[in-house]
Parts: sequence; structure tokens; C-alpha cells
Amino acid sequence: MKKSVLTILFAVISTIAMAGGDIVAVESNNGAAKDSCERGDVYIDRDTNLMWQDAPYGDVEDGAYKHNRSAGKAGRWRYAKSYCSNLVYAGFDDWRLPKIDEWVELYDKTIRFKHTIDVDFWSSTPSKGNTYWTLYPIVMGQPYAHKSSDTHYIRCVRCLD
Repeated sequence: MKKSVLTILFAVISTIAMAGGDIVAVESNNGAAKDSCERGDVYIDRDTNLMWQDAPYGDVEDGAYKHNRSAGKAGRWRYAKSYCSNLVYAGFDDWRLPKIDEWVELYDKTIRFKHTIDVDFWSSTPSKGNTYWTLYPIVMGQPYAHKSSDTHYIRCVRCLD
């Protein structure tokens, strides 16, 4: 009985932690001729037709990252993939973990995320063995392969179409 109550409690807390920030409606740019623009807590890249999650990172993510756990917008690769596929954010439910080439292309140009952190971010792109590519933004979007059991930060993406 005690074990099942703890399991349910853990599931509820995990669900709340995975919410990942405030839900903000995306505003129209009213036909403005910009290559990319910021709206609320998303970053829209018109060149690639992608919308990026731009939620703040805080203590939940820092704790998970430092202690090699999964919580909020930080965790192991399998958690990151699940986090994005289950995310309901900014009025959308079709989020996914970005591919490494989407990350690299994003950092090939000047971007302005409202909420940034200088750590590795997961991609959905596999490398050799049980590793996946991550992107380290502080080195101009340099990709690195990491074990799927490592903990890194998460930023989800979705197609605008």
C-alpha cells in the first residue's frame, strides 16, 4: 500500500515537473518581413520554419543536471525524447527533440533566445553505439556525442506547418 502511494505521488510530481514553464499564446507577426522573430516564450525561425521552446531554466533543471537525474527540462536521452513528445506548450502538442543538424543550423546564425543556459542540449540524432549528439551552444553550436545515460538540458522544437 505504502509503495503504491509513493509510486502515484512520484508520477504526479514528475508530470508537474515536466510541464516546463508558462504557456504563452503565439502572436502573429502581421506579415512583417523578418527572417526570425521572438514571440512570448518561443523562438520562431522563419528560414527553417521551426518554432523552438524558449522557457526558463531553473533549480529543477540545475539539480537534475548536477546529480545526473531527469527532471523538468534536463535529463537522460530517453527522458528528453519523452519530455518533448509529451509536451503541451504555447498551445501546441506536436513538440519533438530537435535533430543535430537543426541545432547546428540554428547556431550558424545570430539567435536571440530569451532564456539561455550555456550547457549541452540533447538532439534526437544517434551517434555511435549508445550515444547521441548534443549541442554545446557556448562553442558556437559545436556537436558532441554523449552516452544516453548522461544528463543534459532539453529544448524542444516543432514545425510551423
